This record gives sequence, structure tokens and C-alpha cells, in this order.
Amino acid sequence: MNQNHLAIASVPMQNWGELYSEKDALHSGTIFKDLDMPFFAVAGEEKKCCCGVEPKSSQEMERQQIMGQITKTGFFLDDLTLFLDTHPAETDALKLYRELSQRHRELKANFAEKFYPLSRNCITDSEEQKEFCWTDGPAPWEGALI
Repeated sequence: MNQNHLAIASVPMQNWGELYSEKDALHSGTIFKDLDMPFFAVAGEEKKCCCGVEPKSSQEMERQQIMGQITKTGFFLDDLTLFLDTHPAETDALKLYRELSQRHRELKANFAEKFYPLSRNCITDSEEQKEFCWTDGPAPWEGALI
């Protein structure tokens, strides 16, 4: 190939703007309303939950509800992290990141206390715990809701 340039990309810098709620962000695939530009616009199509599995008991319902909060908060944090990678001094984004990080830790700790740990960071150091509880919950490939 010769030394001619085929193209030069110009990508505008993203600005901090209006954010979706956690629920709407997960369904849209971004927390930033300005970045929500679908490739295919389908008029009147309602956004639906991706899990499609109805809980069978009150315990499953509670587990699914808490896991949904963890998922939404985690998604929000992931998108916010990408923004902060390129805008490390954005004070509103950093403040929101700190708040959501704390909330995410609390949600995972609550889930681990009620059900089972989701990661090794959720395993408690309690003296009451008689054995290592990493395997208390179902593995993802065993068809668990969470």
C-alpha cells in the first residue's frame, strides 16, 4: 500500500449531559441520553426486560429484585467509568461514581448476606461462618436466574 491516507477520523469530545435512570440506561445500552442514537428506529416498540423468567417464590422474587438493582447499578458504573477515563476531572461524574460505588457495594453485601456471595469480595470474614461459602449459590451455567 502506498503512503496516501485513506481517511482521517474526527471524533468530537463527549460532554457531560442528561442521564437516563438506571432502568432506562440498562435498556438503552448507555447512561447518556445524548449517545442514545439507535441504528433502527421502530415506532411504538416498547422496551422489555431481558430476563423473561418469572420468579416462583417470594425468595426468588426478592433475589431477582436485588440482583436487578445490582445489575442496573453495575451497568451505570461501567458506563460512567468509560466517561471518566476521558474526563477524569468532571466533578459531577466523579461524585456520582462515588455514590453509586458505595451503593453497589452495599447491594452486593446485602445480597451475600441474604443469599450467597456473588464474588470473592462478598465473602464475609465472620467467625460464625463454619466453612468457605463460595459454592453456596448456583453456578451461572446451572440455569440460575442470577
